[in-house]
Amino acid sequence: MHASRFAMRDTPFSGSPARTQSVSCIEDFGQPGHNRLTFPFIDPLREYRWNDRPADLPPGVESIWIYGGPHASLSAQTLTGHWKACLAIFRQWGADGHVASIQLRILGPVTQPSGNGEARGLEIIAARLFPECAIPLLGLRPSEISDLTPDWPYPLRIAADTICKLAETGAPAELIAGQLSQLIRQKSETSAPKDNAITAALRAIRGNNGDLSITDLPKRVGLSERSLRRASLDHLGLSAKSYARFVRHQKLVQTMIKLPRPDWAGLALDFGYSDQAHMVRETKAMSGLTPRSLHIQRTGLSR
Repeated sequence: MHASRFAMRDTPFSGSPARTQSVSCIEDFGQPGHNRLTFPFIDPLREYRWNDRPADLPPGVESIWIYGGPHASLSAQTLTGHWKACLAIFRQWGADGHVASIQLRILGPVTQPSGNGEARGLEIIAARLFPECAIPLLGLRPSEISDLTPDWPYPLRIAADTICKLAETGAPAELIAGQLSQLIRQKSETSAPKDNAITAALRAIRGNNGDLSITDLPKRVGLSERSLRRASLDHLGLSAKSYARFVRHQKLVQTMIKLPRPDWAGLALDFGYSDQAHMVRETKAMSGLTPRSLHIQRTGLSR
């Protein structure tokens, strides 16, 4: 397992509805009169909150999330496989309650399970991008930054100067998230991915939670099998089949953590695994853990 992707660097930058229960809501922490974003969902450990409602988000953004906070003691967790990129603002709070450092980093796709160790005073505000948006917005293919956390590209860092200054003041994370959303919305006006066959294929994969026939996908989007594979490799750095595998795994994880006592056989059926053993093998390949162990880690529930 790799070193924590969520460690601050030394040099700071100056599923099935029947099986899913609703997660808790949190309040709108924004301030009246400011651009703000609400975060209606929170994980069972109350360390991670997010908004994935399309109507609230800029084009190309899957979700905006906040992890940790000035007084948070964060548990050690495993980052499991995914094929996305996040524009992240790292804010480290000192013991005196003041902001100690700010960093602008990209969180690349995860191909090898990695850990984010226990941390105190760490806060991350981030936008999770759909992978087809990485090239137009970041100038990078997802495969170029897999398992890496590079700095933001220079043009984005310059554009984010106001956000950094706001973060340094100790402004609420929800307010910073709103500014990040606004920045991406502005940039997407000139850097949105073209609406073509490959973007249609990726949307189809996500719309089916990764559980669809890849053999039928080329005909569905009007490409030959070879052309789809070439386009997928050009845009993502991996095949459509491999991308679907990541999508299915992430949707499974997102679903299981909402359930106090998951029906593992039922989840395997819902997500198109051949059987429960197949789901266990895939989850271990993506996370190094069985579904049950991953559920315990993410929820704190031992049953």
